[in-house]
Amino acid sequence: MERPRSSLGTRVAVFALAICSVGLGVGLMVEADLGVAPNDVTNTGLAQTLGCGVGTASWLTGIIAMLLAWALGRRPRLATVLGGVLVGVSINAALAVLPTPDALAPRIVMLALGLMVVWAAITGVVAADVGAGPLELVMLGLVDRNVSIRVARWGIELTLLAIGLALGGKAGVGTAIFALATGPVLAVTLPPAVARLGTHLRHPLDIDIASVGT
Repeated sequence: MERPRSSLGTRVAVFALAICSVGLGVGLMVEADLGVAPNDVTNTGLAQTLGCGVGTASWLTGIIAMLLAWALGRRPRLATVLGGVLVGVSINAALAVLPTPDALAPRIVMLALGLMVVWAAITGVVAADVGAGPLELVMLGLVDRNVSIRVARWGIELTLLAIGLALGGKAGVGTAIFALATGPVLAVTLPPAVARLGTHLRHPLDIDIASVGT
């Protein structure tokens, strides 16, 4: 028997907590300095180029992604906009308080914690079923134009990685782990999460969409 769909208030609370957790996870990965998600390679490179916070840079990339998604026919919802703002705030807040270790051992620990927090956060965002992120909307817009889901996903990730590397972003082993492991991890974490909230995966693309990044 399927669990009844959780109330909107509950799902919004899960969404907000998960969004803020994304910021913490990204902050841990940035301070570990062993590589971040492809989207955050762009954000860290942009932050370095513009001399602003990584969270602030994420607002700019989010705005660009939302405009592109809108041009592709996917109009951003309120949750998309608010989620983007909260992610940027939480990233800046996390980076303001997290230490910057020099030794490799604590950096590895921070990377591992960052990955786990980000994966848990993505699970919460998708399972809450409140709204898609900017990059998810871009992917859906491409899928609407008969681009395969995997081509769209990898195209977005490779583009972000290339831009980030050109800007001096923080790519590394963490980037590779995120790109390769996120899909399999979400395949395990999403089913029980959506069952718990009673939202259920409405579309077979949901897991692939979630693995685009933060």
